Order: sequence, then structure tokens, then C-alpha cells
Amino acid sequence: MEKDLKSRILKYTITSIVFALICAYLIYHMVAGASDSIVTEIAYPISDEISLDCDAYVIRNEKIIKSDSPGMSATYYYDDGARVSKNSRVASLFYDESESRGRTMIDIDKKIDFLENSNIDKTYMTSDTSGVDAKLNDIYYAIRTSLEDGKINSVLSSSEDLLTLLNRRMVITGEVAGFDKQIEQLQSERQKYSRSIGVDTTSVYTDLSGYFYSNCDGYENIFNIANIQNISYDGFMDYTLKSPENDDGYSIGKIAYDYSWQLVCPVTKTDLKNYSIGKSYEIVFTNNANKRLKLKLIETIPDTDSDGALMVFESFDCPGDFAFTRMQQVKIIESSVSGIKVPSGALRVVDGETGVYILYGSKVYFCKLNIIAQKENYYIASVPDLQETPYGVLCIYDNIIVSGKDLYEGKVIS
Repeated sequence: MEKDLKSRILKYTITSIVFALICAYLIYHMVAGASDSIVTEIAYPISDEISLDCDAYVIRNEKIIKSDSPGMSATYYYDDGARVSKNSRVASLFYDESESRGRTMIDIDKKIDFLENSNIDKTYMTSDTSGVDAKLNDIYYAIRTSLEDGKINSVLSSSEDLLTLLNRRMVITGEVAGFDKQIEQLQSERQKYSRSIGVDTTSVYTDLSGYFYSNCDGYENIFNIANIQNISYDGFMDYTLKSPENDDGYSIGKIAYDYSWQLVCPVTKTDLKNYSIGKSYEIVFTNNANKRLKLKLIETIPDTDSDGALMVFESFDCPGDFAFTRMQQVKIIESSVSGIKVPSGALRVVDGETGVYILYGSKVYFCKLNIIAQKENYYIASVPDLQETPYGVLCIYDNIIVSGKDLYEGKVIS
């Protein structure tokens, strides 16, 4: 009996030792397998932009258009951003209950103007279509260009000119006798609406030519070009803290009467070293449908007591489909760069050399790289000249190891 007990104890001991060895073996291979668990990403080529994100303030010379009759509703003859000439009628004022009829009258006025422009005077020869055809050809290509550039407002404006010239051509060739009869009918219809309103309407004219806008923001007399001439950094920042001027109820719109406008961007002195006065830069207006405009850097204003600075840009381009909101977020494009995209988590420093580990077949290699740009979640490395540095540098389509443990040159991944 004592012999059987010793035999069972021995078997139990041997079984326990074998089980422990099996567990140790499994744990070792699990750990070893985990150490070989890696994540890779292909080193794709990339083209990107180096830019500076900042706020920007629109500076324009603007004059508020006021009426003599407060408490009336305005209906407008022009869309925001439209170019108007001096002494143009930009709006008519009606009492609220007559506003819908007033809008109808404005629509009729626009139709009358269109047909009057479509008529021809007696200086035209009835067979002379060459001048009109040349203008039609110019407008056709202008519309094509605007479509390619995404300038929808320009397309609509050019389309009206196109229709006017097509009407003129029909008159010249005798297809129609003219549009006098249609104009008389519209004028009669307008008189009917005018009588139904029952009150006198007020027309508002502008005494300046420029770009018309129906809304005022109260900063027209604050953020103008004259106010920022020779201004200091602190002086401009004080302007940004000003409250808008109160509307007295007489304002019905404004005219931006200068072709040029400026954009002031508060930045740091460090940012200035990447930009040159006199050079034009593409600026992305991120809250303005990512509209891109090219503006010229005309001045930099560093602060005397802090790291703050101002960059002042100028433009003579006033696209109709651009919202001239007073303060906007922008990206100032410094330059474009092309190279190899490197995930930020893959970057390593080995023996003082910056690079990444790559997986080639089942073997790990360390590849040096030259960083030429840094973005939020990745770097851009230069593409090497393989004739000069054929080995040991990161190349396009290498398999970059993004994460992994115990990596070293020559390690074999099973």
C-alpha cells in the first residue's frame, strides 16, 4: 500500500512538472508571437501644401447707402456683389403690406430693361450681324471659362448678355420686328401694380460706382483702408475689439467703391520668415466654401513688445460669388511639396539617424529619410535619388512598419 502511494505521488509530481513545462512553452511562444505582431503601411507618394492657419480681417472702402424713409421695406434691383454704375437705382422702398407687389414691379422693370437693351437703334444696318456675332463669340468663351473656374455668378451675368445679343441679332436679320409691343404691355402691367399699392414708392440711387451689397455689418467705418494706414500691431488689435456701429434704421445697403481690398492676418514673428513682401500667395478661405484667391503680401507689421505680427495682403479681384465676411478663417499657402508620406508613429531615431523600419519579405531593415514637411498626423519625406543612394533610404512603396516590438536591423518576422 505504501508502495502504491509513493507511485501515485511520483506520477502526480511528474504530471505537474510536464504540465508546467507545457504552460511555459505556450506562454513563451505567445509572448514571442506577440513581439512579432507588427502593423505596416505602404509608403505612398503624396503632394501637399505647406500652409499657415490664422484669422483674417477684410478691409474695404465702403459707403453705406441710406434712405430718407425709415420703416419701409427695401426690394433690390441687384444681387450682392453685382457691379453697379454711378447713379444706378439699387432699390425701391415699400411699406410692408405692399412689399410683394413692389417685388413684382421690380421684376417687371428688369424685363423692360432687358427688352429695351435687346432693341436696336437706327444706326444698325439690318444686314450687319458681324459685330454682334463677334460679341456672341466672346461671351460664349467667357461662359466656358467661368464654368471651368466654377464662377457661377459670372456665368449667369454673361448668360443675360448672351440672350440680349441673340435678341438683337433676330431684330437685325428681320426674324422679329422689335420688342416695342412687349415693352408697352409690361409698362401697362407695371402701372396696374403701382396703382394697387396705393402709396408712393421711394427709389434709392447710389452716387458712386462699385460693388453693391444689401447688408451692412456696422464695421464699414471701422475696417476701412484709410484707418489701417501706418497702424501698429496693438492699434489694429484694438480695432478688432471694437463693437459694430448701431444701425439707425436708414441703411439699406452699401457700395464697395474701390477695386482694391486688403486682408490683415495676425500671426507671429516666427511665421514671417516663411513669407516675402511683394510675393503673391494663394489663400484658402475655409469658411467661404474653401474659395481660393491669390493676394499679394504688401506689408508686415511686427509688434515691438511681443511675438505678435501682422501680414497685410492686397487684391484687385472681387468675385461675385465670394462672401466678404469681415472676419474669416484662412490658410495662407506657403508652398507645395511632393514626397513620401510617413505616418508620425513610424518615425525612429537609431544611432543618431532619423528613419523608419521597413519589412522586406520577412526581414526588418532600417531606412534613413529626409523630412521636408510636417503635417498633423504624418511627415513628408523627400524622394531619394536611387542612383546616388540605392540602399538604406526609404523609397516609394516600401512597406513601413508603423508599430511593433523589439525591432532591429535584420530581425526575421515569422
